[in-house]
Amino acid sequence: MQSFIKKYSIFLMLYIVFQPVLDAVTGLMTQAHMNVSFGVLIRMAVMAVTVFYLLIFLILNRDNKHGFMMIGYFVLLAIVSAISLFINYKTKVLFITSLEVTTLAKSLYYPVMLLAYLYAFEELAEDRIINRFFPKVIFFAVNIISIIMIVAHFTNSSFSSYSYYKLGESGWFFAANELSAIVSITFPIMIWYALKKINTWSRIYYWITIIVAIYADLLIGTKGSLLALLFSICMGILATIVQFFMYKDGRKYFVGIFAMLAITLGGIVVAYPAMAVSKTSELHTEMIKDKKQKAKTKKGITKDQKKYVQTNKTVSYLFSGRTVYFENAAHNFSKATPAQKIFGMGYATSFKHERDAKLVEMDYVDIFFQFGLIGTIVYMVPLLYCLIYLIGAFLRKFKYMWSYKWAMLVASVALGFGMALMTGHVIEAPSVSIYFVSVLAYAMLNAKIFLRTNEDPYTIDVES
Repeated sequence: MQSFIKKYSIFLMLYIVFQPVLDAVTGLMTQAHMNVSFGVLIRMAVMAVTVFYLLIFLILNRDNKHGFMMIGYFVLLAIVSAISLFINYKTKVLFITSLEVTTLAKSLYYPVMLLAYLYAFEELAEDRIINRFFPKVIFFAVNIISIIMIVAHFTNSSFSSYSYYKLGESGWFFAANELSAIVSITFPIMIWYALKKINTWSRIYYWITIIVAIYADLLIGTKGSLLALLFSICMGILATIVQFFMYKDGRKYFVGIFAMLAITLGGIVVAYPAMAVSKTSELHTEMIKDKKQKAKTKKGITKDQKKYVQTNKTVSYLFSGRTVYFENAAHNFSKATPAQKIFGMGYATSFKHERDAKLVEMDYVDIFFQFGLIGTIVYMVPLLYCLIYLIGAFLRKFKYMWSYKWAMLVASVALGFGMALMTGHVIEAPSVSIYFVSVLAYAMLNAKIFLRTNEDPYTIDVES
């Protein structure tokens, strides 16, 4: 059994690097109008085996109170989820069993995989195996995404990020928002890996992969990916400045890194007018003017379109109409039964036809409407625990948090939580949450060791 634990822990690490392949195959199948989602089937199968892995881990560590707390948590989550399904089956005007069950299964992916990575990283840290796989697998995964994006771009086989604008590209990945969230969360880790590898200027080729990744990310044309690139590079610059003043040795190296980061940031700023995200901003303004003009004519506009154009221009642009979906969902929730308000309304609150089912696409909001007051508290406990723990570690060890490892981990975790609000498709999307929970678990491992030993775990870092 111990051998299985070790091998499966390594598998979980390597599993990350195969995510882009799963997503690309799924995107191509969806584009070909094939009903079977290859990625979903594989991920659900892995989640099922991972549940078995967690049970074995508990059996081997039965004296560990944390193991029993984990089982208690999942039992409680299962009860809450079952109650929610039953209530909505009896209450909703239209209850599509396959849709509700599939959505719930995707939602449960994050807590299962987060706990699995927490245990896997603890297991692998003992033999320093973790150094050989993480963050290398993240680095490789992002490079695979970049290659797919660029190949799709130059072969004119890329999907449009915004079909109504015909702008932006998502390569062979079907969901641009999910792709945007993935590159946003992983980009800081990629910077960390590259900067630690460039210990001599003969290895500058690692930064070429960063430039390629930036080019691929900007092809997407989403606001989230652009903001994530800028935030990650700025965090890298800040970390470089702090280290320059903290360490007298190697100041020439930090000056060189600063120049490289600053030039990269400047290049993005200069290139902005030619980017798809710049054009979508312009088209957004034109679309608002067009709808306002139509509102004055006999053609008129729909009720949702009217709400959209009346929303603050900046808010409507940043959230791309999500505020309208929020108003509609909130209206449905206000008319829900007390049981639904406590345990949730399931997928997309209430709808009479499947085509009318709309998510808000802001994770925290969708989670609240899906699971209700009690269900949301139970569902979010692992994330809230990690967030509070990491904030505490950050504040207690603030002056040590400016190495590239810590600065980029902070950036990645912050972007994960931020993108969950701004673009959604992070916590409840298995294709994205796998990156988020693995980074979160890695940050938790480092923070726990740091606080327990009062020494920064330098042995857990990028290997030279």
